[in-house]
Amino acid sequence: MDAAPTRLVLVRHGQTDSNAAGRFQGHQDIPLNRVGRSQAEAMASRVAALRPARIVASDLGRAQQTARAVAAASGVEVTTDPRLREIDVGTWSGRTIAEIAAAHPWFHDKLAAGEDFRRSDEGETATEAGERVAGVLTELAHAHPGETTVVVGHGLSLRVGLALATGLRFAGSFALAGLWNCSWTIVEPGDRWRIVTYNAVASSRES
Repeated sequence: MDAAPTRLVLVRHGQTDSNAAGRFQGHQDIPLNRVGRSQAEAMASRVAALRPARIVASDLGRAQQTARAVAAASGVEVTTDPRLREIDVGTWSGRTIAEIAAAHPWFHDKLAAGEDFRRSDEGETATEAGERVAGVLTELAHAHPGETTVVVGHGLSLRVGLALATGLRFAGSFALAGLWNCSWTIVEPGDRWRIVTYNAVASSRES
């Protein structure tokens, strides 16, 4: 009988009021809103059915709340790794995309061109955020062969981290759709990492 594959299940946190308003959150500690809590409950039973051996989550509250929903459904405790945080956007925290684009006319041009850039003078680039997340994913894959680990994180850093871990590089992250709130993505690490399921959701695509 073939050995069970090593499996990482990547979960983006549920919706927050800042998500709904189109505001940058970064490292702000924003809780789930009513929709986000409902999304987490709907997702949790589906992810628990994958029989995870562990749950590792960002230390930010929205990720912790989402992870606790999976923990309640699976009976597995949550451990925390701050490297799974969202990209640090510095002084852009709390501002809308429209406000940032108005203050920085190059914003949409760089996004459209697939260029990476620093989110405010105090923040990170997407590559920097993705590298720390990819480091966690690689460590978990190597440390727990043949087991399923749920990783609860954030939209941009988790998507870029996945692209880097699978060898797609930063440019390849643009081929991946943005992660929906409370979506899950299944990856099988190995000599070549395989994305088995991407951006699955149990409820409506509210972000």
